[in-house]
Amino acid sequence: MSSAFVVTLVPMILGVAIGFGLPMQTAINSQLRSLLRSPFKASLVSFAVGTAALWIIVALGEGDAGLPAGFVESEPWWIWLGGVLGVVFLTGNILMFPKLGAVQTVVMPILGQIIASNAIDMGGWFGLPVHHMTMMRAFGIVLAVVGIVLAVVIPDIYSARSRAESSTRSTHVSGRPLWQCIGILLGALSAGQTAINGHLGSELGSATHAAFISFAIGLLLLVLIVIAQESFSGARSHAASHGSRASASASASAENKDSGVLSLSQRVSALVSSPLWFWVGGLLGAAFVFGNSYLAPVLGTGLTVVIVLLGQICGGLAVDQFGLLRAHKRRVTALQMIGVAVLLTGVIIIRMF
Repeated sequence: MSSAFVVTLVPMILGVAIGFGLPMQTAINSQLRSLLRSPFKASLVSFAVGTAALWIIVALGEGDAGLPAGFVESEPWWIWLGGVLGVVFLTGNILMFPKLGAVQTVVMPILGQIIASNAIDMGGWFGLPVHHMTMMRAFGIVLAVVGIVLAVVIPDIYSARSRAESSTRSTHVSGRPLWQCIGILLGALSAGQTAINGHLGSELGSATHAAFISFAIGLLLLVLIVIAQESFSGARSHAASHGSRASASASASAENKDSGVLSLSQRVSALVSSPLWFWVGGLLGAAFVFGNSYLAPVLGTGLTVVIVLLGQICGGLAVDQFGLLRAHKRRVTALQMIGVAVLLTGVIIIRMF
């Protein structure tokens, strides 16, 4: 085996691996949500771990994780929205995962990413160069839509018919089409985040530094959200304590139990006693960001996106088929596999042409 082949093969394997880890991160964060009884608190833990990991990488590699003097004043306001969109995307995935499963949690945002990224390219938004629509790109988009239909729409139709014939609705998730539309919207927001962080990285001269800034902004936003959430929960508990003293304690306890409110000591105890892999979600997110920034100059942006996407799809299929990380098992059909292959072909055409 030639050294040149090994030099090319190793980064491609790394790309598949970091893509494979993204559905794993979503599955882990879904378990965190069940443990902490809040998608925002689960996102907070993930962002905190990811931010710490990226800070270490930036500090070791570049020596300074701060911003240059005058950077804030000289940049457009939207350059700081990448972290906000990251919070929306991560928290949305946590909510979407138990509703749609790992495969659709990967596939539906891909459609949104395709639509939004092509709109960004044609409009030259966020300081990016304009890329006009071509026949090959249009063909790739059509293939991607066909892949979504084969992997998602047709299996859902067959599933609905099977439920109607057997009259069993116990495992049916209500509002499934709504969650699929939310997945497309999340993908569109993710494309915006990628474009914004790309511009931030070009201004800072480092994609990893830009990722750290984005994570730090997202972490700050989540801290504020969780503080507000805790204040609201405390206000409700205080309001429930008024009235009849005889029933107040029982009523407040029942309300807290039903609403999923846990005390700080209970949350800390739950986190400490949780499996170690509960903490890996943030590391997988940081590895995804760092890996993309490392692979893009090595393999090229187009090939990096395709290789990482292949890993994401394989990871989603594995999580659903085998119920990895305590996820609910969902049998992957041959039709879904064909649909995913068609979708991946469409993405390759879009990225390469």
